[in-house]
Amino acid sequence: MKIVDVTPVACSYGTDRERMSFLFVKVTADDGTVGWGEACDSYGCSYASVLATTVSDVLAPLVVGQELESVDPIAERMRLFTRRRLGDAWVGAQARSAIEIALWDLAARAADRSISSLIGRVHDDVEVYASSAFLEEGPADHHMGILAPLLDRGVRKVKVRTGPEWQADLDTLADLRARLGPDIEMMVDASETYTLPTARVLATELAKFDVRWIEEPLPQAERAGIEALVQHSPVPVAYGEHLFGLQEAIEAMRRRQLDVLQPDASTAGGISEARRMAEAAASFGVRVVPHVCAGPISLAANLHLAGSVAAIRTIEYPPSLFGVWDAFSDGAVLGLEAIEDGRVRIPDAPGLGVVLDEAAAAAHPYEAPGVRAVGTTGGLPDRFVGDR
Repeated sequence: MKIVDVTPVACSYGTDRERMSFLFVKVTADDGTVGWGEACDSYGCSYASVLATTVSDVLAPLVVGQELESVDPIAERMRLFTRRRLGDAWVGAQARSAIEIALWDLAARAADRSISSLIGRVHDDVEVYASSAFLEEGPADHHMGILAPLLDRGVRKVKVRTGPEWQADLDTLADLRARLGPDIEMMVDASETYTLPTARVLATELAKFDVRWIEEPLPQAERAGIEALVQHSPVPVAYGEHLFGLQEAIEAMRRRQLDVLQPDASTAGGISEARRMAEAAASFGVRVVPHVCAGPISLAANLHLAGSVAAIRTIEYPPSLFGVWDAFSDGAVLGLEAIEDGRVRIPDAPGLGVVLDEAAAAAHPYEAPGVRAVGTTGGLPDRFVGDR
């Protein structure tokens, strides 16, 4: 097959909590076969138009006209042509991810196999954990209301989020922990909020609640502080949604800057790169739990990542995105109804097993986020700049 077109599709969608943006990519072959990909900037796509421009102006010319005999050479072509200009991280890696996923979707559809089957499937389903809201959003009853539908379907792992007012969050966490009971595992996402001294105190407090990891307590660029925290934290420390590719992951693991690795196929450079990151973790004794926080194409890509890596036993599942997945996807069921006994089946249909509903995407055109801080309910501009 020869690639004849690469088209980005940017759109926005209002959830119960906030308006999010998404960047999908449609790759078309000369026989009319279509593959879909999606980029993620860690919580939806705040600036999908920026990624769309990168896809159209920079990466599409490198891909159109190429023969798709194998995905990895084209993915490497994109990286090599742009690494000294866009770099290997952030927008460059996110945009490449979307095209790489679409190429895998295209190649697998042409072979009439699912992506994970084409790569080599080792799991037919995967456990999911409920990735829930900021504790500041309400009392324990509020959070139980969010979690109850997933708990009813057998989910036994949940994650909640702390903010700048972490002392009050701990009170809510104590109440929620008591309501969930000892059989439910808990994790906490700190969203890059704290300085090292506060992160140390918070980690000590979280150990009292048998929290299985604290995620991104310091801004991801503060590597020395993260390293110091991991050395002494009584709970494991998780990072990875801001690690772009194998080399960054290896360096973080080599320096022991994380205990749990969270790669994302729609962020790190694509499915192949995320698989390399995940498979390298075994040498360092690091647990691998993929990050998921975007639309249905991203979710499906990460499900196939999980289905093709033996070390991946659990994957993130945010209930706040159920409406987005339902609205934009056509194919395999991905939302609440997909969960059985706390697990979700890896799609079996050719390619990703899902496609973008183009009519739904057209009905939800992209809107720039303005000055909002995506990932908050109030949009506070000082939320992620340290302790209060």
